[in-house]
Amino acid sequence: MEKSERDALITANMGYVVTLARQYKSELLSTDDLISEGSIGLMKAAEKFDPSRGKPFVTFAAPFIRRSIENAISHLSGEVPVMSTDESLPIGSNNNYTLLNVLEDKDAPKTDAALELNALSDEMATAISTLNEREQAVIRRYFGIDSQRMTMAEIGTELGLKRERVRQIRDKAVRKLKKQGPSA
Repeated sequence: MEKSERDALITANMGYVVTLARQYKSELLSTDDLISEGSIGLMKAAEKFDPSRGKPFVTFAAPFIRRSIENAISHLSGEVPVMSTDESLPIGSNNNYTLLNVLEDKDAPKTDAALELNALSDEMATAISTLNEREQAVIRRYFGIDSQRMTMAEIGTELGLKRERVRQIRDKAVRKLKKQGPSA
């Protein structure tokens, strides 16, 4: 993997490092320090990642990030860190990582955003499919799902209903969806 690809992986996944780091509580390290340690793990994962194996990078990187954070906490607390030698950087190595290499680019697309969006779309489609035909039509138009978002008056005109009836249908459909709850 080229350096630019590796840097892109690191940059795109810094948000995940922040999420993991916030799961840890340490009296010895601040959240910023935990994020820094997690970033080191992310960099190690990027070095070793082989995209041809078909495993998502974030899945591959999670153990590296967690291990790096846990080792930092263990080191400061006097416990023996759990680090295998093949994942540690040799002393005096010329690793070219700087803070600029690991800062998150807010404008860069998230690598797993498409996957999350697809999963959310599938869940939403499943939930909406439990509604009757009229409720589905109102919900899809009102929230702009697979169509342009419309007002209740516009939906009423299109479906031959009064605005108040559209509101009643929408409210009933939303109650049904809430009753289903999130699928876990």
